[in-house]
Amino acid sequence: MSISTFRLHYLAKAATGVPRDLVNTFINSKLHPIRPTVLIYNCTWVCDAKCTMCNNWKWGDRKSDMTLDQLEPVLNSPFWGAVENLNISGGEPTTRLDLPEMVEMFQKHLPRLRKVGINTTGLTPARAIPMLTRIVEFCAAKGVLISIRVSLDGIGDVHDQVRTVKNGFNKASKTIEAMQSLAKTHPNFSFGIASTIFAKNMPDAENILAWARTKDLDVVFNMLRFTDAMLHNKELQESIGFHEPEEAFMRKFFLDRVQEESVLSGQAYMYLHYADMIANGYHRTMPCPFKDQGLLLNPNGDLHYCENSEKLGNVLDDSAESLYFKAENLKHRESIKNETCPTCLSPCQVNVSAMKQFIPYAKFLKRAYSVKRAPERHLETLPAVEPTR
Repeated sequence: MSISTFRLHYLAKAATGVPRDLVNTFINSKLHPIRPTVLIYNCTWVCDAKCTMCNNWKWGDRKSDMTLDQLEPVLNSPFWGAVENLNISGGEPTTRLDLPEMVEMFQKHLPRLRKVGINTTGLTPARAIPMLTRIVEFCAAKGVLISIRVSLDGIGDVHDQVRTVKNGFNKASKTIEAMQSLAKTHPNFSFGIASTIFAKNMPDAENILAWARTKDLDVVFNMLRFTDAMLHNKELQESIGFHEPEEAFMRKFFLDRVQEESVLSGQAYMYLHYADMIANGYHRTMPCPFKDQGLLLNPNGDLHYCENSEKLGNVLDDSAESLYFKAENLKHRESIKNETCPTCLSPCQVNVSAMKQFIPYAKFLKRAYSVKRAPERHLETLPAVEPTR
C-alpha cells in the first residue's frame, strides 16, 4: 500500500473520533484526567543488536518479561477501552516468539484500536518475516491498520558498526525486501525504514536517503534522544550528545526534508519540530498526547506516563487504572509538564498529537507552508518560547 493511501485510511479512521477528541481536549481534560488513548509497550529488552546509542540490550532478561498469562489480566479492564494507537517496541519485539499472540490479545482487549505500530531491527529475517507476516494478515482480517519500520542507521558497514552486528545491513535488507513486497498486497499495511541520526552515522544520512529512494522506501529520520525509561542511554549523553557542528548539519537536513514532504504528513511535522528545537535552544514547539492521554508499559510491568516519567508502580502489583489515576502520580505528571515537557525532543505518536490537538497543528500548517516557500526565513517563523514554570 502506498504511504499516501495509508495516510488517507488513517485519517478516515481518525475522523470518526473527532467529536470525542474535541470534547476530551477542550472540556473533559480540563475537568478531570481522561483515560489513555495511546500506549507504548516495550515488550522486552532482549535484543539481537548491541546499538552504540542505546543500552536496552544490556537490560535484556527474558525471565523478567511479562508472559501473556500475566499480561491478559492486566488488559482485561474497561480502563483500556479508549486506547486507539498501540506501539510495540523493545528491545527487539520479534525475539518474543509469542508476538503474534500478543497482538491478537491487544486487539481483543482494545475495542477502539485503530492502528498498531511495530519497530524492528529486522536482523533475524528467518524469524521476523513469518512472524510479522502473520501479524499483518491478522490485522487485515480485523480491520486494524498496521505500520512496521525496520531500523536502518547506515548503508553497508556503517549500519553494522552502529548496531554492532556482523552483516547486519544484509540481514536487515532481507526483512525490508519481504515486508515491502507484503505491503503491496495488504492495504492495511504501511512499511518503511527508520534511521536514528547522531554523530556516528550523520555523514551517512544522505546515503540512507538516496538508498531509500532507489528502493522506493518511505524513510523517517529521528534525532537521538536520551531517556532511561525508553532507551536506558542517559549515561551516553555526555559522550555522544550533540554539539554545534552536528546541530548545524541536522537543522539544515531536517529543513530540507520539510521542503520535500507534504506539510500534511506527520514527518514534515516532526522535521520542523526538530529544526525548531535546534534553532531555539531545545524548546518544544510540538504538542504531545502523552501530556494527558498516554502510557508507557515496560517489559516487567513497570508503568510510566511517558519516557520522561518516573515509575508509577507495577501493573502486576496494582491495576493500571489505580496507578494512572493515583493523586500522587497525577501530581508527578504535572511536574513533568512543567519541568520536562518544554524541552522534550521525543517524537512519539506525532500523528496522534496532530489529530487530537487541532489548534497547535493548524498553527504548524501555516508555518510549514511559509518554511517550504522560504526555508531561509525559518528563524523568523519560530513561535515565541513559553517560559518554563
